[in-house]
Amino acid sequence: LLGVVAAGSPADEKGELKTVAGKWVVEKAESDGADATAALKAYTLILDGNAYTLDDNGTKDKGTIKVDGARTPKTMDITGGPNSPFRGKTFPCIYEVKDGKLTVCYGMDFKTRPTEFKAGKESKRMLAVYRAKK
Repeated sequence: LLGVVAAGSPADEKGELKTVAGKWVVEKAESDGADATAALKAYTLILDGNAYTLDDNGTKDKGTIKVDGARTPKTMDITGGPNSPFRGKTFPCIYEVKDGKLTVCYGMDFKTRPTEFKAGKESKRMLAVYRAKK
């Protein structure tokens, strides 16, 4: 018997979740064409399996993530958990991990998945570049 793992299978997602796992801090961010780095500097994004925690100096927002590394660009869906200000809402995103950095472009309208890593004026997108927290 041959063991073949199909694209988009749970095994693929598990491997991709390991790629994004860790504690991340914002290196730079842009929202609708404006620099948002200062507003997000205090945040720590913790990705562990299919769970996320966004820690803002002790105030925590938790929820789930789903990734698809077989798509180009790779996709991530971030859904707010029961106590999140974004409870039940899903941010459609794209992401990449390169040179020790995690770059995520968020669809801030909860509907439209970005197709490129840009967050221009009135785009309803946020682009964040995270580096591993030491």
